[in-house]
Amino acid sequence: MIEPAHILIVDDDIGIRRMLQLLLHDAGYRVSTADSGEEALAYLELVTPDLILLDLMLPGLSGNDVARQIKAHPTWPFIPIILITARSDSRTKVSGLDAGADDFLTKPIEFAELLARVRALLRLQRAQRSLQAEQRKTELLLNLTSELGISLDLDALLTHFLEKLGDAIGAVRASAILISEDPPRFYSSSRHQAVLSMQDVLSRGVAGWVLREKQPLLIADCSEDERWIASGNYSSAVRSVAAAPIMRDNRALGVMTAVHHTPNHFTDEHLALLTLVAQQSAFALENAELYHLTRSQKDLLERRTEDLQRLNEISRHLSELMQPELLLRLVAHLMHHTFRYPQVVIYLREGGSLRVRAIAGGLLDDRLLGSTLPADYGVPGWVVQNQKVLRIDHAPSDPRYAALGQGGAIVSELAAPIFAGREFYGVLEIASTAQGAFTPNDEQLLDTLATQIGIALDNARLFENEKRRVRQLAQVSDLSVAITAQLDRTHNLQIAADALLTIFGIERSAIIMYDKDLRQGFWATGGSSPASTIASVNQILFPPEGMKIHITSPVITTSVAENPLMQRYLPLLQTEKIEALAIAPLMSQGSAIGVVTLDISSRVEQFGQAELTLLATVASLIGQVVENDRLYREVEDERRTLNAVLDGAADPILLIGPHDRLLLSNRAAAHQLGISNANGTPIASLIQEPDLLHALSGPTNGHGPHEVTLDEAITFSISVAQVQNGQNSVLGRVAVLQDITAIKELERREQERLRGALRRYVSPQVVEQMLAGGNDFGTPMDHNVVVLFADLRGYTALTEGIPARVLVEQVLNRYFTAMTEVLYHYEGTIDKFLGDGIIGVFGTPIAHPDDLERALRASVDLQRAFNRLRAEWWQQLHLDIGMGIGLGYGHAVVGNIGSAQRTDFTLVGDVVNTASRLSGLALAGQIVVSHQLIDALPEHTELPFGMRELGRIPLKGKQDPHQIYEIEYEEKQI
Repeated sequence: MIEPAHILIVDDDIGIRRMLQLLLHDAGYRVSTADSGEEALAYLELVTPDLILLDLMLPGLSGNDVARQIKAHPTWPFIPIILITARSDSRTKVSGLDAGADDFLTKPIEFAELLARVRALLRLQRAQRSLQAEQRKTELLLNLTSELGISLDLDALLTHFLEKLGDAIGAVRASAILISEDPPRFYSSSRHQAVLSMQDVLSRGVAGWVLREKQPLLIADCSEDERWIASGNYSSAVRSVAAAPIMRDNRALGVMTAVHHTPNHFTDEHLALLTLVAQQSAFALENAELYHLTRSQKDLLERRTEDLQRLNEISRHLSELMQPELLLRLVAHLMHHTFRYPQVVIYLREGGSLRVRAIAGGLLDDRLLGSTLPADYGVPGWVVQNQKVLRIDHAPSDPRYAALGQGGAIVSELAAPIFAGREFYGVLEIASTAQGAFTPNDEQLLDTLATQIGIALDNARLFENEKRRVRQLAQVSDLSVAITAQLDRTHNLQIAADALLTIFGIERSAIIMYDKDLRQGFWATGGSSPASTIASVNQILFPPEGMKIHITSPVITTSVAENPLMQRYLPLLQTEKIEALAIAPLMSQGSAIGVVTLDISSRVEQFGQAELTLLATVASLIGQVVENDRLYREVEDERRTLNAVLDGAADPILLIGPHDRLLLSNRAAAHQLGISNANGTPIASLIQEPDLLHALSGPTNGHGPHEVTLDEAITFSISVAQVQNGQNSVLGRVAVLQDITAIKELERREQERLRGALRRYVSPQVVEQMLAGGNDFGTPMDHNVVVLFADLRGYTALTEGIPARVLVEQVLNRYFTAMTEVLYHYEGTIDKFLGDGIIGVFGTPIAHPDDLERALRASVDLQRAFNRLRAEWWQQLHLDIGMGIGLGYGHAVVGNIGSAQRTDFTLVGDVVNTASRLSGLALAGQIVVSHQLIDALPEHTELPFGMRELGRIPLKGKQDPHQIYEIEYEEKQI
């Protein structure tokens, strides 16, 4: 059951308060009262009503003062305010509306009008809050990954994250309890902290129930559920609760809880969102806790962890921009929401099949994501075979169509191949339940998008190779940390043997030491590798003197059967089913003291020179550990890792010190910004663009613009993040500048396309107003409008008497041009041309307070402009043509109306018929106006012409006679 709306009445007159309270209570509303502005503001600190009835004349703070403070409060949601007063003058109304009131009622109050206004504002309030909630939820989901990666400081992470979470689901407080430590820790987005003991909450409260059951919980009304333990005024006011466990590997790390003061506030959708957030946050929280624990280790390990964290932070930013899976899903959802395609699917070719990599829309089951299809299946299979765009207007009757999953409702389908250069990646497909839903424009758009996706995938593939290299280097760095943290050689070499499996993605590895003082062997297996016998392992790890492998540089043996060096080991290798090896020597002072051997039988094609070089690096590191040269190699590996990341990045990266001096820059910065070999130089002397300098001068993105356009018309999106040491001292900041010029150009083209469509109906000035205001042009909506019908008199006889070419060029084109100029002058909209007539509209798509007066003035100027044309036609063509005008006012539905194949921007409603009938009554030069327009004119409206009442006239299609007026103006046709 939906909770009734909550209305706060603020009035110092107890009689009026009581009267309004009874009236609203009988109407089904929940009502609270306050007798002063101060009491109302204090009440709002605890409870958020849905609407406020506010008396203007209050003791102390006036109604206007209270309205200003409510509207200016930074955290309160939108609360509609109806200002009530005995004054009816315009000045009082204007001051009240300026103060923040949303509506105005004058005493004595008409109860029916009051209830109608309350219902209207409550609809507005619900729509506003619903829109804000949806926006917050969408922003939360899109930014979740980056928000969770802002910091590894657990306190800062959770405080920031819970604020975002509370905003997204409209909660008055979002909190989290982590149970990984003793005692458990509590975090909240509110200053109102829990007063109960943590033991009570975890034993018999909501959090305890969720942790025990390991499932989410939704409480519609806490007053009816004993699991909500209330103590104190704040928790006693809670009525609705949603909670979800934070799980990691089926282990409960904690619980997230959101509360609200209104029963039934949280829905299943809120609970699903909270559950998803809790699931995705588990990994980040676990990492944050691990980081919190690591900070207590030795100073050397702490510095190493901090350095690696900086590297991982840079790599994370780069990988977010270039992850193929994230890229494809984002593109699919953007196409679905931006272009309103009912279904979007992206397939990628994998060998001889197609795999579904992204789905957006409601026509197909999301569980199809990741499924595979034969490469010749259905429409995508046809595109694979022919490698060109295919459009099907009626899929059920087309033999090339085959349903995907339960997609039987699909009728229209359009698919395009995804190319990058000559390489074919897959298929981009859109579908609809409407027949013939897609046009040639959609074909061009889809082909362009497919090309862009291909380029992005190609870039992502190249970046993935670099990212894999960075990941391997990071894993090597992790290995360095692990084997330099202690001096146990045996333990360290076994760790190294195990780590080789992860670094190179292989199944078996071995480290064999030949030195007589270090004669040892270390063996590691993983995955699906067959278990080796002890005898075989011993033969590999402790070979006889004559079977030792003597090499001085790394080698790859792609086929052990064909390598003469391996013939001595061939029986043993064949027994172990080892077909290919990578071997690197362990060197010390120019002599080999052993080898590192990798079984690369399953990765022989991917194991190239770069992998071999990395193996040599690992072997060198292991040799240095054996020689106890740990510190030097740590620094060198770290330097190589950082240089590889910076030099491999396509975007400019700047490391700026705390005194705004450049500490480090990459090749992209030198190429795109002209910054190189300037370490230690103030950035103000290197960068001349003031906007770019301003963006880089702040500690984070909160200072300066997010986007900066340089003189060369290149636009950068700038991300700035602080770099801190273990004591939270700022060491500097990292700035990443992403070139988004192509994206901005696409946005500009879309603006031009929309501008061209709008100019068909309204003047260029109105077009710019609509674009600046972000109007949703074309969506059918209800409006009160003025409809103006104007048509020629004697048109039928005219068409019979002169050639059609003369009629079009000398009469109609000049007529429509003159009428259009007048309508555009008054910012009216042209609905359509009707052979010998024109339909104009005032009040949409942009409404003005004086639209009624504009329409009347425009009708007079239309007749005057027509009189000038009439004189020219008589002089040039000896034609006597007249024009009558009818004006109607009323309710209509305005927007794009038509079929799936074609729509027109028009309006539908009785007001259109009324204006047409009045136009038919009007004589040449006459302007006939409906009484509905005259009655709607604001009081004291002054017009430069008179109005003459013509009486009540029967109109076709209407039961009652219609009161009409005529405009009396100068230069009227005779």
